Order: sequence, then C-alpha cells, then structure tokens
Amino acid sequence: MSHTLATIVLAAAGAVMVIAGLLFFRHPGWLLTWLKGTVVFGVVLAGLYVLVIAVNLTSYQSLVGMQTVATISTQRQAEQIWEVSLQGQNDIAAIRTLQGDQWQIDARIIRFTGPFRWLDIAPGYRLERLSGRYTSLEQERSAPRTAIGLSEDIWPDLWQLDQQYNLPFLEAVDGSMTFMPMRDEAVFEVKLSASGLVAVPVNDQARAAVQFWNQ
Repeated sequence: MSHTLATIVLAAAGAVMVIAGLLFFRHPGWLLTWLKGTVVFGVVLAGLYVLVIAVNLTSYQSLVGMQTVATISTQRQAEQIWEVSLQGQNDIAAIRTLQGDQWQIDARIIRFTGPFRWLDIAPGYRLERLSGRYTSLEQERSAPRTAIGLSEDIWPDLWQLDQQYNLPFLEAVDGSMTFMPMRDEAVFEVKLSASGLVAVPVNDQARAAVQFWNQ
C-alpha cells in the first residue's frame, strides 16, 4: 500500500471513530450503558480468571524458600535397569523402573506478579516427571527410554497457557534439574527454590556416584 492510499484509509478510519465518539456523547445514555456493560464484562472475566487460578492451585504445593520436595533412592535390578523410589511431600510416593544410567525430575513452578504478589501468595510447585537417560549417545538415540508422569493433568492448564500466551499476573517456570547418576543403594534429596531444582547426595553411595561422574 502506497503512502497516499494509506493516508486516505487511515484518515477515513480516524474520521469514522471521531464521528462515532461524538454521537456517543450526543446521547450520553448510550455511552453510560456501554460503559456499564464493559465494566460488568471485565469484572466477570476477571472473576473467571481468578477462579481458574484457584482451581489450578489445588494441584500445586506452596513453595517457601529452599525446601526438600522429594527423596530419591535407586536400586540396581539389572544392567542399566533400576528400581527408583520417590518419596515426596503431600504423601506423594512412587516406585518405578527406569532404564539408563542417570535420572532426572522435572517440576512446574508458578510465580505470581501484580496484585497476587501484593497478596503475598507463595509460589506453587508440582513434581511433573521422573525420567531416565543413557550416557551413551548411541543408546540415547536407539535404546528404550522411560519417562513417568508424577501429576495429573488439569484443565485449563494455566502453566501451559502462560508458556504459550504470557498470561497476566503469572510467571510459569520450568523447574528442571541436571541428570544425576544412578548407583545401587544411592539416596538423594531433591531441593527446590523458586528458581529451580537441585539434587543433593545424602549417603556415601550417592556421593561416590556424583564424584565418579564429575571426574
């Protein structure tokens, strides 16, 4: 579109909007009705949004500072096959079989901004997935992998929607930790802050495994 044509189109659109605005002011009853309807519609939408946030919070745990959210122990079953026991907060417990050489937990974190932050609402978290990984690139591409869900889906999923559309007053954070080595009888504590996850070796087997992989 040329500048000349764009000028004509924009001028016409501007004139229509000005005339429409003046007509509203000539009939203030229409303007008042429209304003009331807009306010009511906005209040209803805001109320629905707050309700959706409340529903989503039922699947999240409060996060205050750095805290231990799970304990992981690994037992060797066969070559690159492990029984992994997870004991989490709020009676979350799972015993699963993972394949590979390392394990990882993923979590979802929701932080609040704007008026929700003024209300001092603590960030929320939920453990999302326990997965295994091979250290060999060839095995990682071809061998069977295991990924186990640790939470149930909820609709509408505000965390996922914020990842896509950047919702107001929310900040969805992907709380992934680095992969940790699996070793027979190793025990780790998984600690979480508002910025992410970290695994801490608890016993000698876990500390020896971490030291070996870091060499």
